[in-house]
Amino acid sequence: MSSDRQYPNIIICGTPGVGKTRLCQEICSQNPALKYVNLNELVKQNHFIIEFDNENQCDIVDDDALNDYLENTYFLQSYSSGLVIDYHSSGIVPDNNQIHGVFVLRCDDKTLHDRLKNANKLCEKKIEQYIQSEAFQVCLNEAREAFDESMVYELRNQTNEDLKKNLDYLSKWIDRWPFYETID
Repeated sequence: MSSDRQYPNIIICGTPGVGKTRLCQEICSQNPALKYVNLNELVKQNHFIIEFDNENQCDIVDDDALNDYLENTYFLQSYSSGLVIDYHSSGIVPDNNQIHGVFVLRCDDKTLHDRLKNANKLCEKKIEQYIQSEAFQVCLNEAREAFDESMVYELRNQTNEDLKKNLDYLSKWIDRWPFYETID
């Protein structure tokens, strides 16, 4: 691997519970040239929270502060290569021509419900909000609105087999970038 090689900056997004973090961590562990950036952690560490929304049981993120941080810390630096950005919403990342692919993970209602019920201490109302969000393709539609549709890829991520296929697909996509071909 050449140290001069540039790697694509990608976003892996989707409804909470679809497996974004695991996929991001695994793809970065396979390729040490990639840098994992968890926006949820950045928001908390840097206090980019405006307030807590009691009705929806979620933090309201200061988008401007987060965008400034991303721009100054990553995109204006000469090493802004190989970022793997993990967040539920791709629209929060500025389309500054430094994102090369947006991968939206999808999951069926039952699998998502089971994952959310088992992994998080969420109330049933919040779980239902996430399931509705997934059913209405909110994250996928948002990605298509925020970025050129040719950069947006929908990946099914329900089973361990799906995870393996997605890891293989992403590895090939990254290896072939910027001169990638259609990957089966």
